[in-house]
Amino acid sequence: MSSSSLLVTDAPGGTPPTATTPEPARFVVYAWTPGLRGLAVVTQLAVLGALLHFAAQLWTDIFEGTQSMQQPVPIAIGLGLRVVLPLAFISALRRSRRATVDVDTHQWTLTLRGGARMEIPFEAVAAVRPWRLPLPGPGLALRMRSGRAFSHALEVEDAVPLLNALGQHGAPGAAQAHTLVRYAQARHALWRRRWYHLLGKFVFFPLVPTAILFYSNQVISFGSALGEYKMYGLDAYLRSFGRYYAPVSLLLLLFACFWRVVAEGASLLAAWLLPAWARGVRRAAEWLCRLVYYVGILALIGARFMM
Repeated sequence: MSSSSLLVTDAPGGTPPTATTPEPARFVVYAWTPGLRGLAVVTQLAVLGALLHFAAQLWTDIFEGTQSMQQPVPIAIGLGLRVVLPLAFISALRRSRRATVDVDTHQWTLTLRGGARMEIPFEAVAAVRPWRLPLPGPGLALRMRSGRAFSHALEVEDAVPLLNALGQHGAPGAAQAHTLVRYAQARHALWRRRWYHLLGKFVFFPLVPTAILFYSNQVISFGSALGEYKMYGLDAYLRSFGRYYAPVSLLLLLFACFWRVVAEGASLLAAWLLPAWARGVRRAAEWLCRLVYYVGILALIGARFMM
């Protein structure tokens, strides 16, 4: 790439906009180098493989009556080492790649976390295309007119606003109707991933099925809901509750992961085959996941008691 097509500086600098100069549109992205993105993708695929392995064990227990998932300590250790720690590593890596893109009238400027700026004239870019593999998230790749790929690939949850801003200045961009762009846009709009959603779903909701199973055990084994507490004290009572809560919460986590894979697959297929229905299919898939998780689990427990 010639030096005339790309300017890299170490400090923000630049001329302040005048009163007649419009403010550039700013977008938050994650700027990945090829090596770091490859590391994140491999780690993410390893996490997916671990979750599928645990989910397969769960379904084997359900349909074949085995007991491989009834020991919470080994499962918790396995999930911690193979899922939680790798996901924490990816999260920390992503935070370190946080950057901004400012789209001005004649160029767009990528500002990295450390303050380095890359000013890219529109005419220097030959094409902007979605990643073929949307990992570690959906994103865009830049192909320069020199024939080389830009040094950083940009992860962005919803690429449509950025592509629209580039298109207003005649910059080449990926079609907003591209399958992966539609998929990412619907995913960004309809998939709830706030920390309090996760807390309620995976910490507090498991208390409901746990309480049902624990109550039944107490009545059958000790004659009343507080039977073990009256006989052996609070410590034994809480330990007994914990022995129910740990496997139930772990099983619910794996159950949710299985249906998440189903939902993502259906949403991606809809974005490819039925583009006009991509948002509707994503909404239906999200509601199906909630219905199966919150209602289906309780229905399964009820059916077990009726057998």
